[in-house]
Amino acid sequence: MSKAVEFLRSLGLTCKEVKQARRYVFEVSPDKLRVVVTGLIKLNLNIYSSTISVVDYINEGVIEVNYCLWVIDEKLMIVLRVRVPRDSPKVPTIHDIIPGALNGELEAYDLFGVVFEGNDKLRRGFLVPLDIANQGVFPLRKDFKV
Repeated sequence: MSKAVEFLRSLGLTCKEVKQARRYVFEVSPDKLRVVVTGLIKLNLNIYSSTISVVDYINEGVIEVNYCLWVIDEKLMIVLRVRVPRDSPKVPTIHDIIPGALNGELEAYDLFGVVFEGNDKLRRGFLVPLDIANQGVFPLRKDFKV
């Protein structure tokens, strides 16, 4: 068994689904995210933040942030799924733990309005044109009107 998957299970997290062979999805509460990511790093495995994707579940009032982490040494991907209220989508930053996560956090902030607490580099206009960003709207949210 994978050291990374065993570690996540030791924290009481259950694998929500296996998307395909060697791709595991674990749901993590926002307050535990940094503990989980720090613990994975301490396993001394090469971990790479592949992407941070966001899903807007407008009917549920939820924003889902998915951290896709490649565990290179074990040739597997772990997706950490964090769900937060849509009206106040805040999660702690991980870019100080995994520097490669910075662009994903900037993108999620600019396009969906997810605030990564502790990230002093967040800014609008990273991907969204400033004329749209200055209107205070987030163009990939389901309720954005073109």
